[in-house]
This record gives sequence, C-alpha cells and structure tokens, in this order.
Amino acid sequence: MSRTAAIFILLAGSNGLFAVLAGAWAAHGFGIPLIAGGGELADSGSRFQMWHALALLGLAAAHEYTPSAPAGMARLLGTQSLIRLAGIAFAIGIVGFSGGLYATAGGAQISSLAPIGGTVLMAGWLLLALAGGVAIFSRPAPTG
Repeated sequence: MSRTAAIFILLAGSNGLFAVLAGAWAAHGFGIPLIAGGGELADSGSRFQMWHALALLGLAAAHEYTPSAPAGMARLLGTQSLIRLAGIAFAIGIVGFSGGLYATAGGAQISSLAPIGGTVLMAGWLLLALAGGVAIFSRPAPTG
C-alpha cells in the first residue's frame, strides 16, 4: 500500500469516528451546550464529514488502482496527482466546513469558516472529476 493510500485510510477512519461523535453530540448534547438550532448545525456537519470520510476511503482505493504517470508535466497533472490533491482538499474542507458548523453550533463566532471549507470541498470534487477526465482521455484508443 502506498503512503498516500495509507494516509487517506487514516483520515477516513478518524473522520468517520469524529463524525459519529459529532452526531451523538448533536443528538444528546453530552453536557456541552448548543446554541438554538445548534443541533441541526452539528448534525449537518456530521453528515458532511461522514460522506467525505467515505470519499477519502474511495480515494485511497483509486490511488492504489491508478498507475503512476511518467516524470515531467504528465506526472504533475496526472490522475494520481489529481486524486492526491482531491484528498488533500477533502481533508482541509472537512476541517473548515464541518469544523465551522461545530464551532458555530457551540456558540463560537466563526461565520466565515464553513463557507470557505465548503468551497474547498467543492474544489476536491472538481479535482476528482478532472482525475477521471484525465484518465479517460489519456488512455490509448482501442484497436480493432
């Protein structure tokens, strides 16, 4: 297993754990006060965090399956590099988006963190789509 895939699996597992913990916090509070409507914010953050944890797990598999590109510009813009960048964007976006929602649910005044994190999550999905496009158009045409 590559180091990148192992890191993505580590991030997937830890984010899955924290998503479940955040969902429990949204539902039960555990003595940590929530603002009015904070339960919904924390629940939304938990759902987004879990979906992106699963996406990180998928990226680990995709990274392992995808062959490395040759050196040079093709490697920089190759499928594996785009998958790696998508994973980095997901990891940063989870912290920004879900973390911003959790902080707001707890009463912190961090209103700009969630939109920035959401934008980074969208960039991650765009990078993943680009990785698929590069993979499709970089394959040799079938013969016969």
